[in-house]
Amino acid sequence: MLAGEALWDRVAGCLHGLLVGDALGCPVEGWTAAQISAQFGVLEEMAEVPGQRWRPRGLHSDDGQQALGVLDSICWDQERPELRFIELMIALRDAAPQRGGRWGLHRGVGRNFRQTIRGFQSSGSQDPFAHATATAGNGAAMRIAAVPLWWRDDPKTRDLRVASLSAVTHADLRGIGAAQALAAAIARALVPSPMPVLNGRLVDDVEQAQARAVKLLGLEDDRRFTQVLAGLVEHRRTCYDLGEILAGIAHRGQTLGGADREVEATSGFAPCSVPTALAIVDFAESFQHALVTAVNLGGDTDTIAAMVGALAGARFGLTAIPQRWLDDLRATGTLMERVDQVVARGTGEPKPDLIALETEWDALFDKRPLFER
Repeated sequence: MLAGEALWDRVAGCLHGLLVGDALGCPVEGWTAAQISAQFGVLEEMAEVPGQRWRPRGLHSDDGQQALGVLDSICWDQERPELRFIELMIALRDAAPQRGGRWGLHRGVGRNFRQTIRGFQSSGSQDPFAHATATAGNGAAMRIAAVPLWWRDDPKTRDLRVASLSAVTHADLRGIGAAQALAAAIARALVPSPMPVLNGRLVDDVEQAQARAVKLLGLEDDRRFTQVLAGLVEHRRTCYDLGEILAGIAHRGQTLGGADREVEATSGFAPCSVPTALAIVDFAESFQHALVTAVNLGGDTDTIAAMVGALAGARFGLTAIPQRWLDDLRATGTLMERVDQVVARGTGEPKPDLIALETEWDALFDKRPLFER
């Protein structure tokens, strides 16, 4: 396991990479690869698309917001971070009125997430899993990066914390298992010379993590995600083309993953998008290569790029992230104390607190000319 400046560089790379990926992919979320190509050629710079009122250039969306919420919750309470996470998500909702594209201070959250938070608001339940929905989406995976950074040398606790933080919103083991896969990959990246991402040890890690989640949460065992992942790892042994791998992911996600409708490798369905993020980093020659690939594939661009950015950042480090992206990222300069706190595993609420940060970033909307809103 890394230590000292090398560890700091990888932790900083993971957290900044997640937010850079989110901000880079956010303006074209839901676009096809052809639409992105027609508009940008190759999208490799922070952009703002006219008419996208809640997506200012360089600002992360709900993916990054929830990832920071998980980080802050762990710093605040290492034993039950899911309780603090729920409090933070409610506070973000209550801190501002609902406006176009924004739900309080939340930006671009989905229907299932809103349903969960409304459930906690109305019920006051102390059961952190009382309002999870039966979704196999990638929302748990997109926010989970801080868990393997904190419990980087404690896989059992890492697995349990990933499960509990995922189960706040996800009652489907496929969504939880996908978060555990990304967390295991990030943890394995925090060594001097990381192995290829897609390997048999990752499958073993996820199988063990899912067994722990089943026991902790009382869920029925469901091997569909690990079947997709195991098939992908086996395919990777003889395949050296990312396009072919992505086609295989879509096929496995549809069949083994049990999708109830046709899906693409870049959909929000966790058995597709999380293996896609893992594969992109596995094929990547650099942080920039990974992120540009992720964004230009289209689909769920912000979430896939956030996951790719987190994993690639953990593998390549902060020093590998292009400076122009760090300069354009609105959150750059506000994360360093959080990086220090995660590296040192220092307890207590990070400063500035998340509500203050998001209030500051939310004000960017009001500073834009009227014709841009």
